[in-house]
Amino acid sequence: MCTWMASDDDFFVIRRFEKLGARAALLMQNRIVQLEEQVRAEDVNCTKNGGDNGSFREDRQTRRQEVMDELVWRLERYQRFVLDYSELKARPDATKRQITYVKNWLENNNQPIRPEEVTFVEKEDLMPMVPRMSPRKSTDKVKLTQRHYNHPDNFKSETTVYSEEGIIDKTVTCVTIGLGLIMLIAPLWLLQYVYSSEPDMKARLKIITGFLIGFTILLSIVAVARPFEVLAATAAYAAVLMVFMQLGDAGKRPV
Repeated sequence: MCTWMASDDDFFVIRRFEKLGARAALLMQNRIVQLEEQVRAEDVNCTKNGGDNGSFREDRQTRRQEVMDELVWRLERYQRFVLDYSELKARPDATKRQITYVKNWLENNNQPIRPEEVTFVEKEDLMPMVPRMSPRKSTDKVKLTQRHYNHPDNFKSETTVYSEEGIIDKTVTCVTIGLGLIMLIAPLWLLQYVYSSEPDMKARLKIITGFLIGFTILLSIVAVARPFEVLAATAAYAAVLMVFMQLGDAGKRPV
């Protein structure tokens, strides 16, 4: 099973252990809080005894030094854990298709390992080891890009259908470039045609509005971008369309 899962990114799904991760983070946090309380108590005792809280070199309280030493490595481990765990939480969930791949392979191969070792497939916190980009998720569903063949690493599986990565990459590139050209060239000609036949501002604004809506939807589907990044790109595209409209007005102005 290890060889099969490593043969393709869509097959390699593992658990995120969300609940255990949260529990571990809270545990480490609580122990740091306890040390923090001890440090504060030692500071108060030092002040009462006339000691110096403003210098590490003049610190004569052995207990406080021990607590601080422990606090340093616990903080380092806690912060490293939080950063690693936040990256895991930010990763996308495994898709139903990816989970189905694993379940089907186990069923087609008569459950090659012990049942308790594959219970992770039924959990809700699964994630892919290597997430697919948005355009690739859609293109992988195209049946023309898939066929039975042996994996390049000489791994053979009669029950597995692999995707031809070269065809998928070329398809994504061609579709992206084609749609981009259409979104730039089509409004230029439409705006010029509408202005030459009937110079109506409302008609041109309708065209611009339609292309802006289409551009926003297309960008949300194709690109892996956050909402404000989509809005920023849409605003830039709107500025380009306004330039196209002004070029049409300039061409009709009397000299």
